[in-house]
Amino acid sequence: MKAQVILGSPPMVILGIALARIMPQRLAYWIARKGARSMSRRGSDLIATVRANLAHVVGPLASQAELDALAENAICHAGCTYFDMFRTSLKHHYLGRASPRAYPDEWAQALSAFQDERGIIVVGPHMSNFDLVIQWITAQGIEIQALSLAEPDMGARVLNRLRRRRKVVVTPINLHGLRLALARLKKGGVVVTGVDRPVSADDEPITFFGAPARLPTGHIRLALQSGAHVLVGCCIQEPDGAYTLRLRPPLEMEVSGDRREDVRHNARRVLAVVEEMIREAPDQWLMFVPVWREEDVAGNRGQ
Repeated sequence: MKAQVILGSPPMVILGIALARIMPQRLAYWIARKGARSMSRRGSDLIATVRANLAHVVGPLASQAELDALAENAICHAGCTYFDMFRTSLKHHYLGRASPRAYPDEWAQALSAFQDERGIIVVGPHMSNFDLVIQWITAQGIEIQALSLAEPDMGARVLNRLRRRRKVVVTPINLHGLRLALARLKKGGVVVTGVDRPVSADDEPITFFGAPARLPTGHIRLALQSGAHVLVGCCIQEPDGAYTLRLRPPLEMEVSGDRREDVRHNARRVLAVVEEMIREAPDQWLMFVPVWREEDVAGNRGQ
């Protein structure tokens, strides 16, 4: 069964919101662990997909047992982050362990970038409670336009409603949404999007963890068109349970005059930072669709 069906279906989202009202966090985390272990023992398609993605991250020296453990931990972690996000969505303030935090120096640098008249594109991987930290940023008085899937399923639509409840401006990645993003950036605004999830088989492969993956480059095209900086960030849950927003210094786009090469070059620069972040906590990388296509990887080996 696909991850979207398990974790993003309307019944599961609605059930998760309902349970978040009444269930203690410790019990929710225990249920998430039991569910992930059950999937692992059954050898579910979801576990297989996560394991295949993580194999690219940790490399060929990792054993099957290590990959299985990482994949199980990732599924468990996803359930925990959903619970924390749902519970937080019911509150007017961010309280307790689910309250995100940021390193003061990184946040100060980000605030300076957010106030830059050139605009800023915040990008990053689907790590830990990435949704929660985006909502937390808006709670700091920063208006954000989030670019989401052009054709979201019903579960994603429910999640988008939660995002909008936290004042995130959610628009699909289509011509209209991209035009709005470009206009926002030219006015010094903030746009956020993920860069580690394939969205179109027509995208040109780009190297990610040493192998070609058809990842989006629209964020780079927007930056080149608007003159905006690109800020790479992610969320990581620390050992004490707190979600931490990690932010790298803003990247200035490097331009040679060859637009196609500029897109590829700058996309690789961004992905290099994303790779570092994922390696820091691979079992918190919540990527539940195949990132690499076998034919692309095989073709790359043959070159």
